[in-house]
Amino acid sequence: MSYKRNKKGLWANKHLRYIIAIIALCAVVYYLPAISGRLGWIGVQDSLNNLHNLYGIDFLGLIFFAPVVYSAYVLGVIPAILTAFISMLILLPHAVLIDTYPNALFKPTAFVIILSAVGAVVAMLQKSEQQHRQRIKEMKCLYDIGKAAGDSNSVDEFLGKVVTIVPQATHLPEGTRVRITFRDNVYKSPNFQKYTNKTSENLVINGENSGIVEIYSNHDNPYLKKKNYLTKTLAERIGGAIRQVELEQSLRGYYEQLEKEVDIRTKDLEKVQEKLIRSERLAAVGELASGVGHELRNPLNVIRNCAYLLNMALAEKSDEEAANTLKVLDKQIDIANKIVTDLLDFTRIKPPTQVKAEIKALLDESLSWLTIPEQVSVKVNLNGNSKLIKTDPEQISRVFSNIVSNAVQAMNGKTGEVNISTDSDDSYLSVIFQDTGCGIPEENMEKIFEPLFTTKPKGIGLGLAISKRLVEQNGGKIEVSSKVGMGTTFTIKLPIEQRS
Repeated sequence: MSYKRNKKGLWANKHLRYIIAIIALCAVVYYLPAISGRLGWIGVQDSLNNLHNLYGIDFLGLIFFAPVVYSAYVLGVIPAILTAFISMLILLPHAVLIDTYPNALFKPTAFVIILSAVGAVVAMLQKSEQQHRQRIKEMKCLYDIGKAAGDSNSVDEFLGKVVTIVPQATHLPEGTRVRITFRDNVYKSPNFQKYTNKTSENLVINGENSGIVEIYSNHDNPYLKKKNYLTKTLAERIGGAIRQVELEQSLRGYYEQLEKEVDIRTKDLEKVQEKLIRSERLAAVGELASGVGHELRNPLNVIRNCAYLLNMALAEKSDEEAANTLKVLDKQIDIANKIVTDLLDFTRIKPPTQVKAEIKALLDESLSWLTIPEQVSVKVNLNGNSKLIKTDPEQISRVFSNIVSNAVQAMNGKTGEVNISTDSDDSYLSVIFQDTGCGIPEENMEKIFEPLFTTKPKGIGLGLAISKRLVEQNGGKIEVSSKVGMGTTFTIKLPIEQRS
């Protein structure tokens, strides 16, 4: 059975069939003079016989260079020599029976030596050229692996390219398949299947065995088997390239992290710069407030007194227009006086004097300081909370008053409601101020507690900044939520007096 399989495989070689056909054709041409004589073509025979010995050279015999050279080119030295000996056997009957040369065996023997020498030379040149082409393919494969490493963003992407590149370095790429196993991940060339002929090499990275490179071929490939040099070289190149990709990936991650850190530090510096600028502005405001506040307070008091005296004098004359004008004047004096008070309070907020206090009393006092328009209703629902809080009543009442005043102003003269309710837990009593005003835009939510930030045509933006400081220095918290067009909710959490 083995003999039959070998014989079948031998005849399946197309080059062998071509060589036999060429030898047969050469034999027919070589014996054509004898064949012509047998057929009675004496003139043709004489003409062709002249080619057997033209200037002492058998030109018809030269045609046997064709099968020898072809055999040497496609099969190698040994098949070329065998083809030369077969040619000698074909020449031998002519030399013995037909040729008139004195030594019949000398001519075919010399001819076969020449044919063998030519075949050997051609075979060696072909092998050298083939090896040269193979080296070029291998060098290009190694170059392509390096290029793939530079173009890949991950090891998976790189090895996915490698399994399609490696077959191009073999003698017959279409019959070669590659499988690379790397850290429990398997990468295969397209249409992968195992063949009988196989070479493999461990994938070593940083001295550690990290996988294996396997090359399968459906034909006997000497370039893979000879000392396994190609597979070993490819494994070393792939291992080095994987290391390169991992380093680049690590550096890329480091650069991205560094960029994020730089962005964070830049934003921090910008915030610090903003705070510094704001501090400088506040320092200027403080100097202005301390230097000008008292100077403005006295003229405002004089104007208020004069307005009061004028109002008393005009009351007897019943001049309604003048009385209304004096009311407007008095209201504007209150606004100017509040601005001066805010400036002075912001620069010199006193430490709190904390005592036990009831939330109802604080709310009542703060609301008594305000004039609520008729179109705005203020509703208070304490939800039964009677817990005492420990705070500075005057400071917290000012906070409540400022929150309600802002809520009223948010109505913009329209009908609306301010609902005040309470809630509590074990640590804090929460006072919730909910209005139906215009709301606060999202982009302003982080700025409303900043000093000197305001969206109102009147005021200097210190009310909420002062309120926040007063609440925090009394151990509390202030929170805000808002939706444009629906209203705003301020929640003030104050510490509950713990009973011993």
